[in-house]
Amino acid sequence: MSRLNKPDTTDSTDTPSASTPEETPARPSVAAATPEPTTATGTASMYEPYPGAGYFHGGRTSPIVHAMARRLVQEGHWTTTQPAGPDWTNGHKRAFAAFQHTLRPEEGGDVSGIPDEVAWDRLQVPRVSPAQSREN
Repeated sequence: MSRLNKPDTTDSTDTPSASTPEETPARPSVAAATPEPTTATGTASMYEPYPGAGYFHGGRTSPIVHAMARRLVQEGHWTTTQPAGPDWTNGHKRAFAAFQHTLRPEEGGDVSGIPDEVAWDRLQVPRVSPAQSREN
């Protein structure tokens, strides 16, 4: 008898009674829902790696800052009249603080406007710097 035509032999309780892996219903694994870690050759290399908190200060002009600003505009967090340009300004800091607040509305946490690694990874800033090759 094919697997599709087997009579239902389970009782109405919620306890599993299957004895073979074939009869056990598949459950989605947590690992399948977890994103892959950032690698130099994987799809995660599409995103700019976190440059560190010290990177974001007054006077910084960078294509990375510009790419971050464009993502903040796309996410709807850029509310200032200042252009979302490559120069780090208070507008960038306010927009990133608004983004951080959406990630941590109740717990508080870091909503300083200075990018932290977790928020940076969630923003998914497209890569603008050349990918570094890994030599062994």
